Amino acid sequence: MNKDSYLEVSRIKEEFVANASHELKTPIASVRLAAESALRSLKLNDGMVESFLEQILRDSDRMNDLVTDLLDLSSLESSEVDFEMIDLNDVVLQEISYLSKINKKRVGYKKTKNSFVIANFDDVSIAFKNLLRNALKYSPVEENVFVKITSIDDEIICSVQDFGSGIAKLDQEKIFERFFRVDKGRSRKLGGTGLGLAIVKHAIERNNAKVAVESSLGFGSTFSLKFKKVNAK
Repeated sequence: MNKDSYLEVSRIKEEFVANASHELKTPIASVRLAAESALRSLKLNDGMVESFLEQILRDSDRMNDLVTDLLDLSSLESSEVDFEMIDLNDVVLQEISYLSKINKKRVGYKKTKNSFVIANFDDVSIAFKNLLRNALKYSPVEENVFVKITSIDDEIICSVQDFGSGIAKLDQEKIFERFFRVDKGRSRKLGGTGLGLAIVKHAIERNNAKVAVESSLGFGSTFSLKFKKVNAK
């Protein structure tokens, strides 16, 4: 590695650590404030303890999500890829099984034939998990999301379609960057970490596959994981 490349890698690492620290600092400060307020509420007996404890739980979940994403990203960057023949149906059904009962009912999926690809099962699971949960999180609760596996030309495509607010064309070029958020206020309210799509991109590209998005404001989004067919020449 030459000097310029080394300096660039160092800069990226420093920027990443700074962003991660900033993202953790906010919920940590909120937890501390909520805990102090809960203690004060107990002394005053003003009935506000429950709301402060709920705030602590929300921010604890937010920190847990961020740490989980950081660990996933670290694992993807430090581990070797072991390829094998996997069935995308197995990935989809596994991740749907982990959802809450309410969210399971919101996912439309029909098992598909000829969905075998050469990839790492864990990597693809991490990528699909993030796409599926994003679709559920950013869609209205009364809307379903649809998962489909299709075979087109020399590709097997696993797509996740939602009917949320959609993503502007200019933002579609940035959404796979670490810590980028289309709507920072909404993402923080719903618990987004800003790392999900960066994890998807990294996990899929190291498996010689691609991730793509089609979206229109007001009409929702479709994210697709594109793999080469096993028998493609």
